Amino acid sequence: MIDIKKIKVETKKYLDKFDITNKDIFLKYEHTFEIVRIMDMMTSKMKFNEEDKSLALTIAYLHDIGRFEQIVKTNSMLDCISDHADNGVDLLFNRDLIKEFSIPKKYYRIIEVSIRNHNKLFIEDGLNERELFFCKLIRDIDKIDVFRVRNKFCNDTFLDKPTDICIEDFYNHKSIKLTDRKTKSDFVICTLAFVYDFYFKESIELLKELGTLNLYIDGIEVDESLKDIFNKLVEEINKYLEEYDEK
Repeated sequence: MIDIKKIKVETKKYLDKFDITNKDIFLKYEHTFEIVRIMDMMTSKMKFNEEDKSLALTIAYLHDIGRFEQIVKTNSMLDCISDHADNGVDLLFNRDLIKEFSIPKKYYRIIEVSIRNHNKLFIEDGLNERELFFCKLIRDIDKIDVFRVRNKFCNDTFLDKPTDICIEDFYNHKSIKLTDRKTKSDFVICTLAFVYDFYFKESIELLKELGTLNLYIDGIEVDESLKDIFNKLVEEINKYLEEYDEK
C-alpha cells in the first residue's frame, strides 16, 4: 500500500525548492494540490478501494512534477519547447526522485505511463486495461481544473477570428492540435474542446458540480462582431453535455 501522507510530505518538500513568488510556479503549485482535491472527490464518487485511491492520489500529486524545472529552465510552459510530462518521467524514474516517496515498485509502471500520457493528444498504444484506466483518470481530472486555471491566470480572449480548421474540428467533437492554433480565439476553442475528451461520466458530473467550465466561459472577453460565433460554440458544448447525460 502507498503511504499517501508520505507522498504529500515529499511532494511539498520538492516543490518548496522553487520560488513561489514566480507566477507560473505558483500557478502549478496551486494546480497540483487542486488536482489532488478533485481526485479525492473522484475516488469517492467512483467508490475506489483504499489501494486504488492511494494510487490515484499519488498520480495526482506527481502528474505535473516536471513542470517546475521546465519553468525554471525555459521560462515557459510550452511543451513544444520542453515536454513537462516526459520531463516528469525522467525526473522520477531516470534521475531516481521516485525513491524519495517510498512507493512500492509494483506501482511504478502505472505511475510512469499515467504521467507520460496525461498531456498528450492521444494515449499511447499497448497499455493494459488497468494502465489505461489510470491514464484516462488523470487526464480527466487534469482537464477539470484547466478551466479554473485558464480563467484565473490566463485572461483568454475571443477577439480575433478563429481559424477554419479549429472550428471544423470543434464541431466534429475532436481535440484541437496545438499546431493548428494560430489566434488567441483558437486557444479558447482548444480549451473548450477538452470537454469532448472526458472518459468517465463521473468526470462530467464533477465538472458541473465544481462549475469550472461555466467560470471559464463567463470570464472570456468576446468581441461584439464574434459573439454569434462564440455563442454557437457554447451552445454546442451545452448540447454535447446534455446528450452525454442521456447516455
